[in-house]
This record gives sequence, C-alpha cells and structure tokens, in this order.
Amino acid sequence: MKYKKITVLLTGAVLLVSVFSGCSQTAKSPFVSPDASPSSSGGAAAQTLNIAGAYKSLDPKTVMMTVNGKDVTWDELFYYINYDIYQLQSKGDQVTDWSAAYQDEQTYAEYILNDATRTILQNAAVEYGADQQKISLSEQDQSDIQADWDSQVQAAEGEEALLAELQSQYSSKDIYTHLQQISRLALDCFTSMYGDKGSKLSDQDVADYTAEDGYLMAKHILMVTTNTDETGNETPMTDEEKAAVKAKMEDILNQLNAYQGSDFDGFFDQLMKQYSQDPGVEQSPEGYLFQSGEMVSQFEDATKALEIGKYTTSLVESEFGYHIIYRIPINYDSTPSSYAPYGQYSLRYITALNMFNANVETWQNSMDVTYSDKYKALDFSKLFAAG
Repeated sequence: MKYKKITVLLTGAVLLVSVFSGCSQTAKSPFVSPDASPSSSGGAAAQTLNIAGAYKSLDPKTVMMTVNGKDVTWDELFYYINYDIYQLQSKGDQVTDWSAAYQDEQTYAEYILNDATRTILQNAAVEYGADQQKISLSEQDQSDIQADWDSQVQAAEGEEALLAELQSQYSSKDIYTHLQQISRLALDCFTSMYGDKGSKLSDQDVADYTAEDGYLMAKHILMVTTNTDETGNETPMTDEEKAAVKAKMEDILNQLNAYQGSDFDGFFDQLMKQYSQDPGVEQSPEGYLFQSGEMVSQFEDATKALEIGKYTTSLVESEFGYHIIYRIPINYDSTPSSYAPYGQYSLRYITALNMFNANVETWQNSMDVTYSDKYKALDFSKLFAAG
C-alpha cells in the first residue's frame, strides 16, 4: 500500500491545540470573528461571509444527523464548519463563491460540509470502537480533562471569560470537553491495540505492511560541487575546484576499500561525520529512509543497485556533488524522509497509525448514520450571505 500523509485521528487534540494555544484575555481568537476586521489572510472572505447570521439561521439544538442513535445538533456541526472556514481563510483562500470548484471535484460548500461531517463521524467512530473494545475513560483521563479545563480558566482569568471566548468561536464547554474525551479515547484505543507509538508491532509486522511501499535505507558521504556565498547563493565550482573535490572523495573511497577492521558501520560513520557536507546528516545520522521519487534519481538508482551492507565502489555524481552511498538494513524505528517535517514519526509508529486509521474507517462504516431534512437542505450561499 502507498502511504498517505498521516491522518491524525486524535482530532480533538488537533483542534484543541489550534483553538487554545496561548488562550488568554489578550490572545486573539484563531477563528474569524463575525465582527472582526478583514485580515490579510481572511480578506474578501471575511468581509462577505456572514458567520453570525449563518449560525443564527437555525436553532442550536436542531438535529442535523443521528449517529448510532445519538443526535448531532447544529451547534456542534457549525463549530466544525466554522473551523474549516477559518482553515481556508488562514491559507489566504477567498471563499466568495460557494459553488466554485475547490478540490477533489467538490465545490467549496461541499468540501466544508463534507469535511465537518467527516470529523464528526470520525469522532463518533472512536467512541464506537472504544465501546467495542470495552475501553472507557480512566480516572486519570477524567482528572486530566478537568485539570486542562482549570488551566484554561486560569489562563483566561476566569471561567466567565473562557466561556465567552468559546462562544465567540461558536463553541461551548460541552464541545470543548467532548473533544478532550475523544482525544483521550483515541489515544487509549491506539495504545491498547498497538502500544506506545506502535511498540507492539514487530519488525516483521511493519515489513509486511509496508512491503509494497518500496522503502530503501542508506547513508552517504557527500562533498558538494557548488560554492555558497555569505547570502546563501550557490554557484558551480570551477573545473579545477571540482577536480579537487573528486580527488578527495576518491581518497575517502580508497580508505573504505582498505578497511580491514570488524566495525565497518562505525568506520563509515566516522568518515561521514568527518567529511560529509550534507546538512541532513545531523538530523538523520542513522541514514535516510526513503521511497521512490523522494531522492535525486542518481542517489535512488545507486541505492537500488546495491545489496544491503554494500557501498558504491565508484563515486556517484548528482546535482549536489559526489556521493559514496552505503545501503543499510531498514531501521523500522527511523523516521521516513517524507515525514521528517512532521516530527519524530518512526516507520513503526506510522504503520500503527495507518492500521488504526483503517480500524476507525471500519468502525465508521459499521455505524448507523441518518441525516435530517435540515442537514440535506443546507445551502451555504444563503446561509452565509451578507446581511
């Protein structure tokens, strides 16, 4: 299977961080307030969308859908709709025509309603899955939720101020607490099934699950063939400079060829640390874990041509310079290169998250969901029309 980027199912945690990071009396709401002046990110969208009017168009307790016999009301659905609108505006997207195409052959209106609904159903699926596994919030979970609320009250300098902040974001204490509960239930389910960060998965489990993904792992020694000035501009080296770099790399290659010791890995690491000019070495000293298309073709092709435990016996030249590449066994606790910007997600952890995502999807497909006439009649062009 080809991985998608991590779909973090701890939806509550994601939204809570977005909403309450630095929440205080002076903190600006991350949502576009109905009375706020248009910002550079909101622009025309903030001017034309009547957020307050849209919310007031229905009674907050109007039932919009029913999931496994539990009603989802307008106030909860609108919270996620408003959140998605904010996300678009924060990216500078001007939502001025709800019928305009956005992505995946959806209009803006379809995308936002579908995404808000998807989030609600994912949250419900976590609750459903937890119930199926006989997992409930622990006393520690409940204590943590209360402690978090107390800390938010303190940051806002009083519960009244915090409730007002929530209300300004079309939220409430109930919605906030529910998100906290979902976040902890998801983590409890995940940990029960896969262990902390996937620790219950064996190397073979991960290897089997990622077999079609074509992962490779390699270290390399790189010496660049460009000059960089103090402003960061790069220019190609002269032929003489490039020849000197090549000669140095050939000397390093000769050292590797002549090595007779019992710790080749350690010797390669020593030379890599001493000579490599790849800044990524500091972040990935254990090597690069990558899939096809993520590295320059010369690096990828040379790695594929090597057996595990072998290194290139001639220099590999790419647009970056000269490489000596050493293919190593996959370390399932390493972070794939494509995931490095997202933090320390090991391949084992990513595999567990994807397995968990699949379980949540299965739980979601097992739920009984019905949509009310009010939901089916939603017309964003009318809802958000300027008053």
